[in-house]
Amino acid sequence: MNNVQYFLSEVGISADEIRAFDWSKTPLGDPEKWPVQLKTTVQLMLASRFPKAIVWGEEYTTLYNDAFRNILGAKQNCMGQSFRDIWSEAWPNIEPMILDAYQGKATFIEDFPLVINRHGYPEKCYFTFCYSPIIDETGRVLGMIDTVIEMTEKVEAVQNAVVINAELSHRIKNTFSVVQALVNQTFRKADLKEAVPVFSRRLHALAKGHEILRLGGTSNGTIEQVITSVFESLASKSKIVLEGPQILIGPKGVMSTSLLINELTTNAIKYGALSVPDGSILVNWRVSNEGDTSTLILEWRERNGPIVKVPTTKGFGSRLIKMGLMGIGASNVYYNEDGLHAVFTAPFQQIQEEGRLYSSGSRLTR
Repeated sequence: MNNVQYFLSEVGISADEIRAFDWSKTPLGDPEKWPVQLKTTVQLMLASRFPKAIVWGEEYTTLYNDAFRNILGAKQNCMGQSFRDIWSEAWPNIEPMILDAYQGKATFIEDFPLVINRHGYPEKCYFTFCYSPIIDETGRVLGMIDTVIEMTEKVEAVQNAVVINAELSHRIKNTFSVVQALVNQTFRKADLKEAVPVFSRRLHALAKGHEILRLGGTSNGTIEQVITSVFESLASKSKIVLEGPQILIGPKGVMSTSLLINELTTNAIKYGALSVPDGSILVNWRVSNEGDTSTLILEWRERNGPIVKVPTTKGFGSRLIKMGLMGIGASNVYYNEDGLHAVFTAPFQQIQEEGRLYSSGSRLTR
């Protein structure tokens, strides 16, 4: 009979792993000799449907239940390892709270941000958790229990709502300027009878372009589809050249890219290359595999427009462009005399979440 079997009756992946694990090679030693506090806590942990982990002893030896596996993500071989090693990338942020628990002081914290690496790349996540000390009958701290719930989706939803509401207010202020620009473009030296239906179609497309602001209204799409959809709602397709591989991006990437392209296009209509008849825009994107992680690079380059001037004031639109793709990576804007040039980068895997790479070949769309 396995030494753990006689006191461990719970079923599940973690329970099976604890039974099969060779604990003699860890600081915990033979399960038959585990203190009653550890045996009892393990039973309570495995019976819980909350994500829980037990961190035991000075070496922080870790056991966890099935629900905690979602917190670990793709991290492998964590059972019986040190909590310090499992979360080495976040250790400077969580160690003070762990030390408090080992001094008998519990910590409860909500929506705590941590940059972790559980899928092969760094990602900022948010957790609500409690570190509770495990104390024996003499008052000595033996370890702690980590009870944790991931709040990343909730926190990001709130953050997105703030951005979207600010963007909505900003876009309403821009609408009249865009409509005026559409009027000038459509009716410039045009036959009134022909221009009216053209203007109506453009106005309808402009209204459709605002649908991206609906919460939860985004889904997967290729970068080309997202840019084309936004651009055609504001300007003529003949004014833009797209170059890049066919890449499918996830909902977060779709929303971020849509808002960014909308702002750049609006600015080009009001002040840049799309404010003059001969102006045009080149947008290209590529994936760089230099370094440890792949990076998406998206460039926006305006051509044959008026002389560019650096804006003297910076409102929400400027902040939105500065945020770039998903608020991560880098955003560089150059006010060259021959036209605005902007370069945005973001970790490829994050902007592609829930998406995949179609192919590595390039395609030119005019």
